[in-house]
Amino acid sequence: MKQRIELQLERNDRVNTYKMTTAPKRRGYVQTDRGRSKNILKGGRNRFRTLVMLGLVAFIMLSPQAREHVLSEVGDLKEFLENPTLGYMVYDVDADYTLNRIVSVSNVDVNSAEYLLETLPISPDIMALEGQTSTFVYTDGTTPVPNQVIQDVMNIDLVIDGQTINIPLDGIPPRMVADKIVTPSGHEVWWPGTSGTGNNFCIGGPCVKVKVNLGPSESTTFEYQTTIQTKSYTWDGDSDNILPTVPGFTTGITSESSGTFADFANRGDGVRENSFTATKWYNKNRIDQYDYAIDGAAANVISAVASVESNLPDGNDNVYDFVRGAFDYIRDNIEYDDNAPSPSRSGPSCLGAGIGDCDEQTNAFLSMLRVRGVPGWYVFGVLSSKSFTEWEAHAWGYIQLPMSDEWCEENNIELNTCFVEASVDVTNNKWLLHTSSALIDWIEKPDSTGTYINAFYRPLLFSDIDEDNVDIVRDRTFDTVGAINYGGGKFPVYQ
Repeated sequence: MKQRIELQLERNDRVNTYKMTTAPKRRGYVQTDRGRSKNILKGGRNRFRTLVMLGLVAFIMLSPQAREHVLSEVGDLKEFLENPTLGYMVYDVDADYTLNRIVSVSNVDVNSAEYLLETLPISPDIMALEGQTSTFVYTDGTTPVPNQVIQDVMNIDLVIDGQTINIPLDGIPPRMVADKIVTPSGHEVWWPGTSGTGNNFCIGGPCVKVKVNLGPSESTTFEYQTTIQTKSYTWDGDSDNILPTVPGFTTGITSESSGTFADFANRGDGVRENSFTATKWYNKNRIDQYDYAIDGAAANVISAVASVESNLPDGNDNVYDFVRGAFDYIRDNIEYDDNAPSPSRSGPSCLGAGIGDCDEQTNAFLSMLRVRGVPGWYVFGVLSSKSFTEWEAHAWGYIQLPMSDEWCEENNIELNTCFVEASVDVTNNKWLLHTSSALIDWIEKPDSTGTYINAFYRPLLFSDIDEDNVDIVRDRTFDTVGAINYGGGKFPVYQ
């Protein structure tokens, strides 16, 4: 969390006495005097990783002249750390860029005209404390520090049929279908807002509608360009995977400052607990109507949770410890699948197969959270994994974590505002971390029917609705337009 008051890890009145740790429940783990587990061998297992991290810290602290000399000796630092044998990805703290979605559409029917209606998301501004209008509310009258923007959308352009159409941010003012823009070749563009129902309106968030009308054997291409200023940010203050140079690190949540499962009801008016803890969630468009993407009642999900909890102290109700354990479990037990099926595997299916892509690993992670009633919801966007040169559509999650009553009271913060809502990307080992290379298109909103998420998953409507929609062929690629501006330095994350 950005610019909060400094964490107090120990109570002022705590008696500084030594307590014998209990016998470890697994190799290298002991129970501390606060009743929480600690891995005393963690540094030994990750010695090479630690050395690389320390080397990068030392490099950052060098003078510009010294850095130039080092790079002349070892080549490009980024390329060095992105060497697969090291297992690191390097991210920029700040990056401003224009992401271009290039959509190619062809009508392969030689006799009939066909159309494709595509719904394009209008990416939102994102705050570090996304669930709150501002930062903590202090009971002693202290003025809170402003919330930090981690994604600031600057401009959106649609380039189609030789025209560049500027899209208003947030889709306001709206342009209804009756007032649509018609290009010289007869393609149609409008951004109607969410005030109505049906295909002519946006569902679950602002969008742009593009209707491509093609005659027999015709093809066309359009581009959708989103310019953003973005910052990496961490909500974690207790990670060996993130450099302290990343904003949020020095004031992030830790195991010591975490609240319990009972605290969700008293944080943010309990809205996230009421909206994102259903045991089963989202089963639309699956062959089996009982196959939910998120399923906290499945036997193998419950078994995975039991495995996580077996490595925690008896009676542990620390939310941070449990969620981090679930994150580690998915990361360590599920391999990435480059050829995932459609529709995507559910959480239980992903766990059962031991393999899954980003959607499926997120399904598994959120399924485990539902067992213990931890609010978790979907995030969709586009991610660069190779220094802004390669992009792909991506899915991950957001979670709510409460700070403890004790921590909140010691820091004069009202309990109802004393929580974080943080990004978690288990596929890329991003624990409570947002990186500047991730463009967020849509964060799931409360919706008991699943209509919103289904609309995002199914953004295409074809005129030819027979099997496989064979008359219209649509392909999408990603690229960057113009220069990419970096700032704030770089940091590695072990993959």
